[in-house]
Amino acid sequence: MAASLDLVGTARLLTDTGLVRADSGVVVSRELTGLDQVADLTTLKGIARLLLVRRPPDWLRTAVVDGRLAPEFIPSPDLEAMSWIGPELEPIVVSAHHHLYATVDDTLLKRLGDAGELAVMSALQCKGLQPRHVALISDRFGYDIELDTVAQRQGLEIKTAVRSTAARILISRHEFEVARRMGERWKIVQVTFSTKVIARGVATASDIEAIRELSSARLVELAPMESSVFRWVDTAEFRPHASMWSPSDLVIATNFTSSLDDS
Repeated sequence: MAASLDLVGTARLLTDTGLVRADSGVVVSRELTGLDQVADLTTLKGIARLLLVRRPPDWLRTAVVDGRLAPEFIPSPDLEAMSWIGPELEPIVVSAHHHLYATVDDTLLKRLGDAGELAVMSALQCKGLQPRHVALISDRFGYDIELDTVAQRQGLEIKTAVRSTAARILISRHEFEVARRMGERWKIVQVTFSTKVIARGVATASDIEAIRELSSARLVELAPMESSVFRWVDTAEFRPHASMWSPSDLVIATNFTSSLDDS
């Protein structure tokens, strides 16, 4: 109640965020005008979203992971202060996050994927092997890293995740066809990083929580045959059971580091 009666503080917040401008009179922004018809809970929630967008708290950048709210990244006092929003807190925070960071997130996911590939390259080189990072050349290979052994050429498709996204993998139709054609010479290597790398903007060997592998046979086993009720388009999401994965013997170099920032 005390906060709701802090008219000076409320006025300062509205002007600081640009939602209200004081010239010869009070000028209300178009965004806020659209919410001033009825003073109900829906309106208050709309204003809450506006404030998140206009003055994003430090935690907003990392509080949404894979399109879902990760409340563990929100400080307890802030989480408690927003408890009045109820179950709509997640869509409001996710919407504000998307508005501010959608384009940035696409870039971040690409860099996180690159970090996973570089980590595996590091581990293979530590074993004295000579892998080729073919993903830097083209995606036509159907895998990211190529490795020649005494007996055969292998293709490694690297999938990078954080713990909340590790249960699913996205596979393009081309990757799937290459996996089916190469058989046991193709496999997925999944590298799972701590979510700390997102906030810190750099990934290191100590941030890697798990490395595991999925064979092409397991992948093909999961996919239904094309029929009148199922067909491939560009990509498909697979959710292999935990028992289908195998632990990897790859060990990342202790000095491995990969920047997720623009620099």
